[in-house]
Amino acid sequence: MNHTLSILWACFDTTEPQFSASELASWPPADRKWLLEAGVLKETGAATSIACPSCEDGHVEEVLELPESTPRRFFIPCPDAVRVEIDLEGLRRWTVDVNTVAALIAAALALKGPIKPVEPGHLWRLGTTQMGQSSREVMLYRQPDTEDSTRIASHIGQTGRPIILFAGGEPPPSVWPGRPPACVALSRVLSHNGNGLQVDALLLYDLVSRADDLQSQMHAIPIDPKGKKLVVRRQLKAELSSHLADSNLLAAYRQHGSMREAATALTKERGKPVTKDMVQRAVARAGGAKAVLNSEDSESVTRTVASHRRDKGGRF
Repeated sequence: MNHTLSILWACFDTTEPQFSASELASWPPADRKWLLEAGVLKETGAATSIACPSCEDGHVEEVLELPESTPRRFFIPCPDAVRVEIDLEGLRRWTVDVNTVAALIAAALALKGPIKPVEPGHLWRLGTTQMGQSSREVMLYRQPDTEDSTRIASHIGQTGRPIILFAGGEPPPSVWPGRPPACVALSRVLSHNGNGLQVDALLLYDLVSRADDLQSQMHAIPIDPKGKKLVVRRQLKAELSSHLADSNLLAAYRQHGSMREAATALTKERGKPVTKDMVQRAVARAGGAKAVLNSEDSESVTRTVASHRRDKGGRF
């Protein structure tokens, strides 16, 4: 399902994403079933043009209806076959119901308060969450394909400290009316556990805290370019560390072959608690246990302290 979620996030910013019946049929049945039953995908108007199924070049032609046909029959003109009949099922199309996606995200995060569309189709107030002593507003931002991004982003106001969730590319700092809010990619904190969306709350709050710290430091040094560069370097280093977190979890899982044993080993090595659930979520984000264990790209994975200890005979 996480592969299908990646498709969803990739097309989320598209104005009117569409999926054909053949595309849906190519997805795993369980994924397709959840997307349809949860309302993430909803059927939209039938295709008005389609690639010719009889020709290798896949030329696209307008769909025409045979007049006075019962039942209704459709065809496309073809330079080779003259006329190719198209099954009605092949004309069905589905799109993403962005309001349903917003509701599912709010439910996964267990946010308080109602969901309020601020800019229909582009900006939602999902509710509030508690971070430490503060109540933070969480918003979902869907980037428009036009130059309206600054106008849409202005709806968040210049007060408070909202958390902005996005699916495609991160909104540029220039679109925000004042100090940029904490922005978090949905692909980093949301996964699917087979029954519904699941959030990695610890990672979410860690990413928000990092973004808050960066903005605080940047706000405190608005003039000195050298100071700004130093802050950005520190943030990049922190981001790299965060990105490597999953790699360490996956490397430990490959080494030990058990999520529980991997968590135990990492806890000993890091001196900080690592839970089985943290390993499980990282494995899920990587495509599942089978995909992780079958991966041959071992060089892209950070080696754990355990492997260094084994290589060096117990010495660091």
